Amino acid sequence: MNQLFKNKYLIILILLIGLFLRVRLSQDKCVHKWDERYHALVAKNLLKHPLKPTLYETSLFAYDYKQWYANHLWLHKQPLPLWLIAASYAVFSSGDLQTRIPSILLSLLAIYVTYLLGKNLFNDKVGLLSAFFMSINGLVIEMVAGRVATDHYDILYMVFTEISILFALISAQKNKIFYAFLSGIFIGLAILTKWLPCLVIIPVHVCFLLNSERSVKTIIKQISSSLLSAALVSIPWQIFIVMHYPTEALWSYHYNWLHTIQILDGQGGNFFYYINKIRINYSEIIYLPLIYFGFLYTKLKFKNRIHLAILIWIFVPILFFSLIQTKMQGYILFVSPALFIVTSKFFFDLKDKLIKTTNRKWLKYVCVLICVLVIILPIRYCLERTSFGFGESNCENYIENYRSFQGKLSEKCVVLNVKEPIEFMFYNDCIAYSIKSISQEEFKRIGSLGFTIFTIDDSNTTLIRLNSLGY
Repeated sequence: MNQLFKNKYLIILILLIGLFLRVRLSQDKCVHKWDERYHALVAKNLLKHPLKPTLYETSLFAYDYKQWYANHLWLHKQPLPLWLIAASYAVFSSGDLQTRIPSILLSLLAIYVTYLLGKNLFNDKVGLLSAFFMSINGLVIEMVAGRVATDHYDILYMVFTEISILFALISAQKNKIFYAFLSGIFIGLAILTKWLPCLVIIPVHVCFLLNSERSVKTIIKQISSSLLSAALVSIPWQIFIVMHYPTEALWSYHYNWLHTIQILDGQGGNFFYYINKIRINYSEIIYLPLIYFGFLYTKLKFKNRIHLAILIWIFVPILFFSLIQTKMQGYILFVSPALFIVTSKFFFDLKDKLIKTTNRKWLKYVCVLICVLVIILPIRYCLERTSFGFGESNCENYIENYRSFQGKLSEKCVVLNVKEPIEFMFYNDCIAYSIKSISQEEFKRIGSLGFTIFTIDDSNTTLIRLNSLGY
């Protein structure tokens, strides 16, 4: 009973640490360039029409629907994170911190889910340490704060994937179809966040069922229930956009495919890109837990399906994304909980088995050093990425200038010569372009649509209203 209360207070402390770090780094007074500003603007526009994602709310000039960074209909990504951010705006009004509230709250939930997974897969100690690693991970915190590319999308993808795996584990342990159905719902939510790699959950679920010695009939029923609920959640949106926005929808699916055969947006890397990145994003010592975990599986003569499930969760996505041409560190963020659990298992096996049992002093010292590094390196990385003494917000000064125009413009205003039109449109209810000038004919055409045209000086501080005499 005492241990139960101790664990309860420890997980509360870990959650508070995670909350503090996430809120602290989310205080930046700007929406960040890649990719938060696009997500923020589309979410703001969704408040007016939840089923029509738009970047440029009104497109006054010709645009290429293939250019996701400058088009009208924005189907570049699945809609769920945008809906959640829009819901935050509806409750709190649009703003920088409000953009990050869904990621803050759901990443806190991920800390607790990581604890439950570690506890159910192994024991309380593994669960608590895994949750601690989730709470302090620098990459996760920076993504919550929108500072790193793919930001809220990969955070929510990780959360929904992890929750689905937790329900898959419970469904296998309790042999209840209901939990398999819940697992499928979160697969569907993950698909509505960032498409199909989350289907790695299915073989993980099968491993859990095999470990619980369920029959083939039970396995088929549970997996079928999971896939059915996933389809019920995720397919309606795909049908909707193909019916209503076929050109943009089909291009978005094709663009997803292009990631596998082309390097897009300059985001390339060699086959070992992700193997190298896990060293940087988790800790330099991460390879030792992975090797140890693989060794454990072989030592058990490949019979422990729990170990196999976790290895599939980690290495299938890493292998898949290593093979495709476009590479970004956030693509494999959804394997983070598994990495934390493996590291925690390694730590306690080293501490409780090898250190306590070996009579060789040199080996004991080496193991103690490794255990210290397992804890210290993620903490060091957290301190670096959360700017404690290592730098502050990277927001640029022109954002404050953009804010100064709030309330002075309306939806029927067009502003030219804007350095960063996406940010400008987020902070002001108007249309903005980076082009410096337009022709007399374009001026008349836009004016006939009821728009007032402005330009902004090169210092981003002064608005100048234009009239035909300016041309």
